[in-house]
Amino acid sequence: MNNGGSVLLEKEVISQKQAIIIVATFIIGSSTILGSGAKAKQDVWLAIIIAMLMVSLIFFVYGRITKLFPGKNIYEILDFLFGKVFGKILSLTFLLYAFSLGALVVRDFTEFARIVSLPETPACIFALSFIVIVIWAVRGGIELLGRFLAIFFPLFILMIVAITVLSIPLFNFDNLKPFLYDGIKPVLIDSFNIFTFPYAEVVVFLCLMGSLRKGSSVYKVYYASLLIAGTTLIIIAVRSVLVLGIPNKMIQNFASFTSTRLIRLGTFLQRIEASIAIIFMISGFAKTAVCLYTATKGLAHLFNIKVYHRLASSVGILMALYSIIMHENTAKMIEWTKKIYPYYAIPYQIIIPIIVWIIAEIKTRMSNKNNTTKVEDEGTGDTANTALPESNNS
Repeated sequence: MNNGGSVLLEKEVISQKQAIIIVATFIIGSSTILGSGAKAKQDVWLAIIIAMLMVSLIFFVYGRITKLFPGKNIYEILDFLFGKVFGKILSLTFLLYAFSLGALVVRDFTEFARIVSLPETPACIFALSFIVIVIWAVRGGIELLGRFLAIFFPLFILMIVAITVLSIPLFNFDNLKPFLYDGIKPVLIDSFNIFTFPYAEVVVFLCLMGSLRKGSSVYKVYYASLLIAGTTLIIIAVRSVLVLGIPNKMIQNFASFTSTRLIRLGTFLQRIEASIAIIFMISGFAKTAVCLYTATKGLAHLFNIKVYHRLASSVGILMALYSIIMHENTAKMIEWTKKIYPYYAIPYQIIIPIIVWIIAEIKTRMSNKNNTTKVEDEGTGDTANTALPESNNS
């Protein structure tokens, strides 16, 4: 029985192009400002490439899960595979991961805004102001976010390219040497860290991919966005190394922003670091919106609420408040992100999706085998199974 809310949900559809843009912007996210490759140093570009190869494997798992259950989100899939009780428990853990990830992005934005512009302003002002815009986007539905980013993403990429070109006079290619000076181990460690932040965070899109328009390829969405976002992150990381050098980059909390501040073209083009701030705001907005959407959909699913939009404001405000208390200061936040988060994220990004994929494959094969057997029995006129089609709806 459909009510107005369920009809609204059924109309939420995003195109393949919009999905690629959303996922790519999501991946770029906080990495635009926080950067990566603390251990890999000048070999950060290699760490990013290895992380892309690693995550391409888990992207297949994400894509396969969606492919096996077209039109379904992760919460509906968990209920189907694990039953109402255990499925609800897994749904709760998944939405809590999305919630905490969204709060972490809000905190990133808050710390960045406070440090570079208004250090005396309370963090709650930035967090609540930011989340109000995100709530508006989520209440408008995933289609609204797709349309918004489809307009701004070309400008987003153009600004990154322009900043890189303007930075060329500051490049010192000796900063990329020596290659693998500390060996491959630091590169592999950073590859794993980059795998968990930001690439495999795309696991939250298991809640959105059910909204893909018919005929779209979920694999194209994942891998095209990986290529776009990965290339962008390589450009940003290498530019920071070429401009700042490793010693200066290591002592900066926001290396990309700092390197942009050095750009000068005579007296008429200076202090263009605001462009990086805009890029971070757009990507951070998109990432937080996806996390809030996923958490809100999960909460609505748990309590059987048809119109998830009604929960967006409450969940969003809680997300902003949690972002304020989750870390004492910027140093603690960055330390937690680099040292603890990669291990905290493993169950949600790797273990649970792989278990879901394996069980989904088993159940699908068993269902197909049963259907084939049933058809063969009907074809041979087996009277013992004549009632099976009526009693079995699978």
